[in-house]
Amino acid sequence: MATIKDIAQKANVSLSTVSLIINGKANERKISHETQEKVLKIMRELNYIPNISAKTMRSGAAPEYILAVFCSFDFRNTMMTRLLFGIQHMIDQNQDRIKVIIYPYQSGNLAKEHSHFSGMEFHAAIIANANGEDLNYLNKHQFVVPIILYNRLLDNYPSVNVNDKEIGRIAARHLYEQGYRHPAVVTSTQTFPGASHRNIAFIAELKELGIGIPEKNIYMTGPSVRDGAELADRLLSEPRDLLPDSFWCFSDSIALGLLNTLTAHDVNVPGDVGVISVGSIESMFSQYNNPSLTVIDIPIEKMGEGCYQFIKDNRQASSQQTEGVFYETKLYVRDSTNRKSG
Repeated sequence: MATIKDIAQKANVSLSTVSLIINGKANERKISHETQEKVLKIMRELNYIPNISAKTMRSGAAPEYILAVFCSFDFRNTMMTRLLFGIQHMIDQNQDRIKVIIYPYQSGNLAKEHSHFSGMEFHAAIIANANGEDLNYLNKHQFVVPIILYNRLLDNYPSVNVNDKEIGRIAARHLYEQGYRHPAVVTSTQTFPGASHRNIAFIAELKELGIGIPEKNIYMTGPSVRDGAELADRLLSEPRDLLPDSFWCFSDSIALGLLNTLTAHDVNVPGDVGVISVGSIESMFSQYNNPSLTVIDIPIEKMGEGCYQFIKDNRQASSQQTEGVFYETKLYVRDSTNRKSG
């Protein structure tokens, strides 16, 4: 196994220079970008694996490998539970001695976690819930350990994804096929680039079908069930004939709040109003709601398995692949839009 001394000799730099680069302090000590790139390149060539600090391991029971998962536990709590379930399923199936460490971070503040990426705490990392600022941070730095992104695209980083544009198109075609002609979009202030792609594709697909969405039918709200319910209350305070005949929602949390408030006010669902959303939370919530919610399900458990398999196959940063892997989404037609059985 390559050592820091091997790397320093091949790069013709000092041991302290290599150590500073590994510990993420190269910019702070004004080590040139060229030197950093050279040292990182040699680390990959020599298949260097960081020697995790002994303080992170339990005596006599140290795992073979430590995997970090960076995620935001906010309105996406259940989504992250599904991701972790997929990772744990793979660990159990393979009977791997791998320790998973969860690093909660606030979306947009991944840069504040920079000290953890020194190569001294874990061997590889999965980054979930990254927003634009987080992706910008990742784009500006080189890391010793392999990193894979969950449901985000960034040059030079491997990732697992879904086709966001196709999700928007599927939703638009479904509402059209069910006879809805006056749809609305419900999106959120807490979003990410893929969500915008879904909405743009949704609107574009409907335009191709001869249906336009006026600006007044694009609603911005928070990401929770309560936010969806409060939006429905506001809309129902207006004359019923002004209500859109269908809603494409940013998340199933919003959609469930919207749907339950509509039915509580005796709105005919799906006859007068339909509701469809992305499916991110546990499927039982949308499936066993009354009425049940139509969703385009994100296969989060499978994506978690894909993240883990990549880490398992690419234990050295040198073997990283940068192309994204895309997983198929599935439309589950339920009571909230099913005007036409079958």
